[in-house]
This record gives sequence, structure tokens and C-alpha cells, in this order.
Amino acid sequence: MDCGPACLKIIAKHYGKFYSLQYLRDKCGITKEGVSFLDLSHAAECIGLRTLSLKCTIEDLLYKVPLPAIVHWDDSHFVVVYKVTGIKKRGLETKKSNHEQLIEKGKIYISDPAKGLVTYKTSEFMRKWLKSDLGGASTSGIDNKGILMAIEPQADFYERQASEKLDRRKTFSHFISYFKPYKRSFATLFLVMLLVTILQGFLPFISKSVIDVGIQTHDLDFINIVLLANIAIYVCILLSNLVRDWILLHITSRVNIALISDYLIKLMMLPITFFENKMTGDILQRAQDHERIRSFIMNNSLNMIFSALTFLVFGVILLTYNTVIFYIFLTGSILYFFWVMIFLKVRKKLDWEYFELVSKNQSYWVETISSIQDIKINNYERPKRWKWEDIQARLYKVNLRVLNITNTQNLGAQFIDSLKNLFITFFCAKAVINGEMTFGVMISTQFIIGMLNAPVVQFIQFIISFQFAQISFLRLNEIHQLEDEHELVGSNPIELPENKSLVINNVGFQYTPSGPAVLKGIRLIIPEGKVTAIVGDSGSGKSTLLKLLLRLYKPSYGDIKIGNMNVNNISLKQWRDKCGAVMQDGKIFNDTILNNVVLDDEKIDYQKLKKALDTANIAVEIESLPLGYQTMMGEQGRGLSGGQKQRILIARALYKNPEYLFFDEATNSLDSLNEQKIVNALDAVFKEKTVIVVAHRLSTIRKADQIIVMQDGMVAEIGNHQTLMERRGRYYQLVQSQLDLTTNVQESQQEALEMQPPL
Repeated sequence: MDCGPACLKIIAKHYGKFYSLQYLRDKCGITKEGVSFLDLSHAAECIGLRTLSLKCTIEDLLYKVPLPAIVHWDDSHFVVVYKVTGIKKRGLETKKSNHEQLIEKGKIYISDPAKGLVTYKTSEFMRKWLKSDLGGASTSGIDNKGILMAIEPQADFYERQASEKLDRRKTFSHFISYFKPYKRSFATLFLVMLLVTILQGFLPFISKSVIDVGIQTHDLDFINIVLLANIAIYVCILLSNLVRDWILLHITSRVNIALISDYLIKLMMLPITFFENKMTGDILQRAQDHERIRSFIMNNSLNMIFSALTFLVFGVILLTYNTVIFYIFLTGSILYFFWVMIFLKVRKKLDWEYFELVSKNQSYWVETISSIQDIKINNYERPKRWKWEDIQARLYKVNLRVLNITNTQNLGAQFIDSLKNLFITFFCAKAVINGEMTFGVMISTQFIIGMLNAPVVQFIQFIISFQFAQISFLRLNEIHQLEDEHELVGSNPIELPENKSLVINNVGFQYTPSGPAVLKGIRLIIPEGKVTAIVGDSGSGKSTLLKLLLRLYKPSYGDIKIGNMNVNNISLKQWRDKCGAVMQDGKIFNDTILNNVVLDDEKIDYQKLKKALDTANIAVEIESLPLGYQTMMGEQGRGLSGGQKQRILIARALYKNPEYLFFDEATNSLDSLNEQKIVNALDAVFKEKTVIVVAHRLSTIRKADQIIVMQDGMVAEIGNHQTLMERRGRYYQLVQSQLDLTTNVQESQQEALEMQPPL
């Protein structure tokens, strides 16, 4: 869904300014659904570009709109139109003739973030832009209008400070640093490769000696000695290669673990908004990119060094043997190289397309497996399979295009290589017949050519692998250049003020800069050591406010304080150590029940553990299990009921013994009996703690010291249960609606009992 920011980057670069894609993503406020023209307009104006969104005809685009412009393409994509050719404004008498001429002669040039630079006939362009089937010269689509955004630089566009360029050198040096601890191993590897190259350099001379000396003089002893020398060289080469492979395996294994481990560490340090705006498959696929880079550095780069040594040694030998043969080989190799290079640009585009489809495929599998229950309940198996087959069909098409390009490339390369070898063979044969070359030199020359062909092929593979590694590097660079969550705030532990009440001062929040406000100017004081309940309709902003207090989100404006201290002055680790939270979408880990409660606590306080489990009313059920607290939970808490999961989450929050407790619908999966037991047990735990409870069930918050009623992202009422009921405002309406619902349920149950026949 990066096409919108990518189009903006293309246009900014067209006008001479560089902005990183991540910077423009942040300005657009991109989500998993992508961006709108409104988001693009906001980002464009932030960097000094004037925008105007239009719904216009093809004639308007061709004659009136300044290019480049962004158009909404195929109902789901953004592309840049940058040039129009083959269309003359004069001589167009009627609308119909105008339209026909556009279809016949017009060409539209597009910069597509997904495909690169492409050209369409006007009729093809209109089908994608207007989504109308024109069918040749039909006029059915004349009055149809497409959507576009016209963009021009403002007067201060060039004066504005551009965002920082991605420091690729810094990131590349970061990758290279993984290999620095193995300097000695690399030095040994280089010596081994040099030894193998030198030993291989003796082989053509040995072959020449066998033919020109041993066979010509019929000296069997000389041939036997040369044979033993040849065997000794091959044994040395074999042992050297074994040493090389062992060193490579040792380095590769360690570097691979370090790369993936650090990628996971980096992911853990990113803010939660990153994960909310990325598909799971995208994150997983970037982990595979590490393997590409590692393979390129460890295999292709090292083999390239070995190939360069081989090419240098055998090139010098061939040059001393025959200059003409050397130049024939060099010319053929250059042609071979340029032929392969022609296809690299197309391969690059296909690789980006393949990455996107594989990411979608992985996300699809994760989604399908995690939601199999809903799929079965709703008989959704077949449509779900069809969606998977659609992805596979698109993958097949991409792979087919890759195969066609690879076959064309390989066939052309083989043809050039065969011609080169054919010319060399005929030249050598002619030289032997004319007495200009001995038969031994000819055989040795063929051996040398064979040894030189391998480095040329290896060099081509190095270029292709370099391109793929560069693409992977760019994708990973986006992750490594992101600011860590902890970089956004202070990191040093500090002493909290005596007054630990939470003060929310004019706080607002939007998920995107141009999106609707979820919270609007919230002003609250959450008193220390008291229970504050937040109630309201779904979508009123209750959970969002809780996440702001937990600092999972940053306010769009306003600030949150502890007493008179801004909460951003406290490190996230220190703040979250003081907070215990039960979220409505809390997760159970694939681990034992004990570890799910205590998490990473190395010195388990069993007294605290027992108290937390008793308060959550789950201790008896756990102890009745055969393995008790060591019972393994399945993925996502498989094997537990919804109520049991929620009670374990409550126990996890209570075990921390935090100063601040946050409950977001913490009892919504519990039956009335368990809920009442937990609410009564929590009364004792809540003493001297600052507690914020978000709840729909008003029965759980009647005893709260302060009740905040939210409506449409704003605070509607504040007070306790009694005062709010007396006001007969929004809170009173919520209570009454729940009482009416409860009364109706009770009446239905009573009617059902009365209808039963007497025993």
C-alpha cells in the first residue's frame, strides 16, 4: 500500500528534491488500507507542493492539467502521469472525432510504483482510469470522469529543508560489522583460495608437458612422474576446498543467527503503530531478505574474489600463450556480459512484484490458520480457497515471466559463449595445421578457456545476486532507519513526583494526520490511589485513551503528566514497569501457565503469585490440572476457555504489583459468578493503587471513585455513580439501557418457566 507515498516521492524528485519513502509515509499517516488523496494532499503541502484534487475527463488531463500528476488507477492504486504524445489539439472538429483521434494516436506515459515506466495507448489508459470498457472507437466513455491530483511546487518548495537522506553507508557498515570478528578466518580463507588458484595454474603446463614431451618422446617414466604430480595437486586442491567449506560454514552459521536475532531486536524496539500498519507477511518476508544479503556476502562475494584470482592467473597464462586467442575470448566475454545486463532492469521490477505477492501469500496463510473457526462456522472454505488460488495464479504469472526472461537470457548467453569457443577452436586447429602452435599448447589452451569461462559466469551471477541483495538491502534499510520507540523519549530512570495523579491536558488523537479525530481535547485528572472508570458507547475513544496512557500511542496534540511532570520524561521501560494492564485483545503465549503469569521474572515470588491467582479466581482450576502450573498452553492459549484466558491475563497484571492498573474490558468474557468474585477480590487489591477501568458492564464500576462518560471522542460527564444518576444525563441513559435489557431477559426467562407444563 506504499503507492501513494511512492508517487509523491517520484514527483518531489522530478522537481529536484529527495525525500525518503519512510518520511513521506509518516507525513501521509499510511495504514494497512493505504492512503487517500486527502492524506497525499496533507503530505504534499508539508513538503511545499501545492495540490488540487479533481474529477475530470480525459480531455482535461490531456490539455489542461499540468504534468506530472497523480491519478487513481484501477480503483486500487496510484500512478504518476508524466507525459502525453501523439495528440494534436488543433484540427479536432467534434467531440466524437476528438475522442476517436485520442484512441487511435494518443500515448500516455506513466511512472507506476509497482511496474516502473510504462506506456499505454489512450484507450488502454482510459479503461484503467475511468473503469469503462470503450471497445474501440465507442463513445460510451466520453463523459466519464476519472480522479486525479494536480501538483505544482509552491514558491518556497526549494527553500524548505528536505528530510534526511537514508544513510545507506551507515546501514551497510552495520551489516559489514557482523563479519569483522572473523578477520582471521577471512585471512585464512583468502590464503586457501590463493593456494588453490596457484595450484590450478600448474595444470595447463602439466597437460602441455604430457603431450609435447611425454607422448612425443614416448617417455613413460616422465608421464608417471607428471601423473603423480597431478594427483598431488588435485589432493591439495581437495583438502584446501574442505578447509574453505568448513570456514564458510562456521562463519555463515554465526552471522546468520546474529542477523536474524538483531532484526528481531529491532522489531521489538519499534512502536506499536509500525505493526498495526504492516502486514504480517511483509515483516516475515523481510526476515528472508537477511538470508539474501548473507548469501551474497558469504558466497557470491567470496567466490567473486576467488574467480578474480583465477581470471587474473589464467588470463596472464593465455596472453603469454597466444594474444589473438586472448582477445577473441575477451570480446566474446564482453558481449556475453552486456547481453545478460540487458535483462537486469526487468528482473528488478519482477523481484519487487514477487516480494509483494509472497508477502500477501504469507499473510493469507497466517490469517487463514488463525481464523479457521470462523471460516468453518460460516461455510467460507471455498471462497477463501479461491482467494488463495488467485494469489497463486498471480505468482504463477510472475514466475512464468521470470522463466521466460531467464530462458531468453540463458539461450542468448549460451549462443554467444558457443560462438566464442567455436572461433577459438577453429583458430587453434588452423594454428596447429600451419605449425604455429603445438598440439599440447592447443589442449592447454582449451583447458585455460574452460578455467576462464567459470569466472565470467561467476561474475555475471555476482552482478545478478548484487542486484537482488541491493533490493533486499533497501527493504531492510527501511526497517533499520526507523526510529526506535525508546529513541522518542527519555531513557534514564528518574524519580517520580510525590503527586502521582495522571493529568490529561487538552489531548487529541488521530490515526492519520488528515483522518478523523478519535479523541478531541480531552481534559482529565485521574487521582492517585483511586479507581477511575471510563464508560461510553463503542467507538467513543475509551480504549484509545487507555493506550495513550500506556504510551502505546503518542497524542496528536496535548500532553499527559504525572503530577507536574510530563510523562515523556520517563523512560518507557520505567513507566511500563509501574503499569499492569489487561487489554481486551490480550494474548496468551505458547508456554506454561506459570511463565504466562510471571513472564521473565527469574526469582519468582510464590506468595505474590498465589495472591494474584486467588484474586483472579483461577488458582483452583490450575491446581486441579495434572501438571498444574507447568501445564503447557497451546498457541494463542489453545486449550483454555475465553474466561480462563482473561483470568490468567488478570493474574499476570496483578503479579507485577504495579502502581497503576489498566483494565480494558477485563471481565467481558467472564460469567456473572466469576465476575462478581473477581470484582470483590479486586476491591482489596485496588487500595492505594491508581486504577483505570474501561467497561461496558456498568455493574463492575458502580463503586468507582470517579466515572468518566465518553461520547464521540469527548468527555460528556464526570462524577461518581450517585451524582451521575441524579443528573439523568448520558450515564443515566447507559444504565437505563442495560437495566431494560436485563429486565427483558428476566421476563423472557419467567415466561419460559410459566409455559412449562406442571410436573
